[in-house]
Amino acid sequence: MEIDQSSDTSEFLDFLPEIVFEIDTNLNVRFLNKSCKKVLGYEKEAFLNKPIPINKLVVSEDIPRLTQNIKNAFNGLPSSGNNYRIYNAKGEILTLEVYNSLIKTNGEISGLRTIAIDITKKEAKRQNLTTQEKHYRLIFQNSPIPYQSLDIQGKILDVNPAWEKILGYDKRDVLGIKFSNLLAIQHTKDFDIEYANFIEKGEINNIQFSLKNKSGSEILVNYNGKVEFSENNEFLRTHCVFNDITAQKLAEKTLKKSEKQLRDLNATKDKFFSIIAHDLKNPFNDLMGFSQLLDLNIEKYDNQKIKQFVNIIHQSSKLAYNLLENLLDWSRSQTGVLKFRPEKILINDLIKENIELLESTSKTKNLKILSDINDDFFAFADKNMIRTVIRNLISNAIKYTNPNGIIEIKISYLDNKCMIIISDNGIGISQNNIQKLFKIDESYSTPGTDKERGTGLGLILCKEFIEKNNGELWAKSTLGKGSDFIFTLPLNKKPR
Repeated sequence: MEIDQSSDTSEFLDFLPEIVFEIDTNLNVRFLNKSCKKVLGYEKEAFLNKPIPINKLVVSEDIPRLTQNIKNAFNGLPSSGNNYRIYNAKGEILTLEVYNSLIKTNGEISGLRTIAIDITKKEAKRQNLTTQEKHYRLIFQNSPIPYQSLDIQGKILDVNPAWEKILGYDKRDVLGIKFSNLLAIQHTKDFDIEYANFIEKGEINNIQFSLKNKSGSEILVNYNGKVEFSENNEFLRTHCVFNDITAQKLAEKTLKKSEKQLRDLNATKDKFFSIIAHDLKNPFNDLMGFSQLLDLNIEKYDNQKIKQFVNIIHQSSKLAYNLLENLLDWSRSQTGVLKFRPEKILINDLIKENIELLESTSKTKNLKILSDINDDFFAFADKNMIRTVIRNLISNAIKYTNPNGIIEIKISYLDNKCMIIISDNGIGISQNNIQKLFKIDESYSTPGTDKERGTGLGLILCKEFIEKNNGELWAKSTLGKGSDFIFTLPLNKKPR
């Protein structure tokens, strides 16, 4: 797996509370996020492009194990979920839980990507508990690895304290019950067949199950085990150990999610630059070009020609203004500058306000905007955001409706939500293109019925604002017959 460590990536990883770093095969640190300062007290520049100072950073007793695990990792052997004691900048000892994933370049292992989680408090509590229980433990009980033994029918014969600790059951409660009763439902049905295969083969390696702990939560574990046979090769019992890999899998999912978020950030950045470089530039080209033609030739042009040019300048100015307004709103939402202030709002007022605002635009195409809303409809949302959403959706309806067409706005209450529908009988959208409307990386846009231009940014902004307000936005359309844009908003305040 190869990831370009862009500035966007670094900025995102700097927000993570865990230490994230990358080393090459010579143990040189190639990347380190800012949590190094927060957790260990060191500036990340103290480690970048230098070999890890293991002898100064790691407690001496942990160095051989760490060295071996790093070696195993570069050899492709599992080495995640290990705990090491580390000195911070003040000389204090912290315990870090480490999860690794390989970095490959052209199919070859070129480095190691690591997440280190500070579990000092957790480790201190565990050690304290171990000390308190020490006088109760036997050699078998000292194992930190969860252990269980099953009979020929798959019933539990024995478990150790580590097993009890992870799953939350008391040993006396589980002896004699069938182990499949503790499995998550997706693994229960196949257990008898898998257990028969285990007995036949005599061992299992790295078999994963989801177990239900006493509280009902599921944990993912990795099993290894062997069958104990008598001298006459008769089955006696199974001996199995497992390790909880829930956190490891969660860390892997976090990395995958981070990769997706980084791809989305890159798409957002590309969209932004595209708008700045192309879409915002075009209307200004029209403004400068046609205004220059008028300036140089106004005495030669008849009134019809002048009116045509003025109309083009007006349309270009309106496009540039609307695009700039959306860009500013969108950029503020992306950077967190846009304040979110939800309150009880009257939707009727926002619809009436936007209809009046866009009245001159609709009249140029002789469109009727129908909104016979007699009752008051309320929602709990940010007024400015919803005003922007309604403005964009009505503007879109005007843009894609043919002259003399109809735009209809309806409001209703449904399932403790306020639902607003903005419909038109315009050109419609194909089912294939509907899927692209709200995706930043698709860059879908089509000219309006009067050749109005757009970037598709307005709908993306609408979706972000509606979801920010705990609502949903979607579209229904039939090509050539028109479109419905529907969004919902909560009636009451919801916790985020």
